[in-house]
Amino acid sequence: MTMYGVGVDLGATYVRTALADREGVIIDKLVERTPKQGDNMAIPRLIASMIKKLLDKTGVKTDELRGIGIGSIGPLNIETGVLINPPNIPFKNVPLTEPLHRVFHVPVFLLNDCTAAVVGEKHFGAGKDVENLVYVTISTG
Repeated sequence: MTMYGVGVDLGATYVRTALADREGVIIDKLVERTPKQGDNMAIPRLIASMIKKLLDKTGVKTDELRGIGIGSIGPLNIETGVLINPPNIPFKNVPLTEPLHRVFHVPVFLLNDCTAAVVGEKHFGAGKDVENLVYVTISTG
């Protein structure tokens, strides 16, 4: 059985999701605007919906999914999986990891978006074969 993972980039303007195989090859991706209204579950609902669309579109079964990684704007509580009080979206204490774990029954990991990006580059991109790596990110906020 092939194993897959989902990467989520949660920004102030857009939410991006990508389905990748074990080698980090992107199978498909989706982009939606970040919710700006509703309750604090609007974001996890959108992410879950986007992941379901990716799985449906690609024919990947839920039991082939091995994990979800989220790189998010902050501030974050990494231990509880919560987006605390971002300055540029109108939500506070947004649970990210627990709702997705409940839906997909796989481990869900949360990191600051810049940290997640540099980890990805180290394992699959420009930093793969180097000892030292510098990564700079500039985004909304």
